[in-house]
Amino acid sequence: MSNESMKAGRLEAHLKVRHPNNSNLDLEYFKSLKEKFKNRTKLTSLFHAKQAPHTRALEASYEISLLIAKHGKNHTIGEQLIKPAISIFLKTVLQKDDGDIRTMPLSNNTVSNRIDEMGQDVESQLIEKLKLRKFSLQMDESTIRDSEALLLTYVRYIDHEEFQEEMLFCESFETTTTANDIYIKIKHYLDANKIPKENLLACAADGAPAMMGKNTGCLKMMKDENPNMLTVHCVIHRENLVAKKLSPVLNKILQSVIKCVNSIKRNSKSERLFKQFCINQSAEHVRLLLHTEVRWLSSGNCLKRFMELFDQINDFLSDKCEMKLLSTTDGKAFVSYLTDIFEKLGNLNKQLQGANMTLIDAKAKIFGFITALELWKKKFSKRNFSELYWLSKCEITNDAGIVIIDHLNILIKDFNDRFCDLKAMNFPSWLTQPLLINVSDATIQ
Repeated sequence: MSNESMKAGRLEAHLKVRHPNNSNLDLEYFKSLKEKFKNRTKLTSLFHAKQAPHTRALEASYEISLLIAKHGKNHTIGEQLIKPAISIFLKTVLQKDDGDIRTMPLSNNTVSNRIDEMGQDVESQLIEKLKLRKFSLQMDESTIRDSEALLLTYVRYIDHEEFQEEMLFCESFETTTTANDIYIKIKHYLDANKIPKENLLACAADGAPAMMGKNTGCLKMMKDENPNMLTVHCVIHRENLVAKKLSPVLNKILQSVIKCVNSIKRNSKSERLFKQFCINQSAEHVRLLLHTEVRWLSSGNCLKRFMELFDQINDFLSDKCEMKLLSTTDGKAFVSYLTDIFEKLGNLNKQLQGANMTLIDAKAKIFGFITALELWKKKFSKRNFSELYWLSKCEITNDAGIVIIDHLNILIKDFNDRFCDLKAMNFPSWLTQPLLINVSDATIQ
């Protein structure tokens, strides 16, 4: 409308001529009319009101899909169990309608797509961070069911002044699993995502020749391309290799224990008989634990349960030649020693694990354990076995004491040999002993 039409006189004339019924109303009436006009129902608000519950249901669908993925459940659980459970709770406890729950998408394909979508988003965020940050890499080649070989890679980097650990990628091998195959997969992933190789500070792997081979190993190829990269043989894997080092006498004892356990657990009938036998004797436990070579902590668990049920096993397998060997004075002493030493090695293995473990921490724990072994050796030579729980309860002959001390010497030597590179690493004092240094003399490079 023109300015001429908006003059007070023209507006007043228009009101009296066109709207005579409203010409005598006061100002408050027109103000209320204006407010009603502003608050009128619009077409867009109708769509928005219907969209809000749908948006919340969509958000809940993503959150529930994430929970399903974290707990490793079948994707069908969303529609078969979670939605019906929420509906029952709403109707029974909250006395509310479950209409919004029925519209929440949680089908098998939907959950799968949600997980894939979130996984791609997390991966893209991680890649962007690795492009701008220094990081270290952990690799492992593993074989699962149907002989499918996988390459698992994990990265560690610093974000907001804290260590972050994430899985980088997991890819399967089509045919062979040579060092070159591993190297090609890693190189292709870094190149495809434009992650600078210079950002890779260190790489760790197990002791397999394909990984750690001096001339043709994957880490050797990576170091040739990136000379400043630090290569590390996994300290947990090395600790497990040391734990396997046994003298012929102790190895025979361990194999005898395994045979006794297997003879009880070889079939369901013998296991049921042993269970009932333990119940009748009011034993603390009624089942034995199997030893599995690929489970690094299973030796300690198997031996500990064996010692806890030693008397029951001795009575149950009294006619078995392996049990006759173990029930002798030296045999029981050796089983007790193996139980204690494997428990100590298992505790060390657990201490070397964890999200924030560093080489500095690993070095302190490894060589602290070596010092403990040397201390035990000195005590044992003086017939003081108080450091080892099960062994301290046994009668120790001179011959058994010699075998035990010899094994401690083997462990000490093997630890020093396998961790010589870690021993040679010199870390700055401001990292290892920050409270004992002079700040003015400290240098950071």
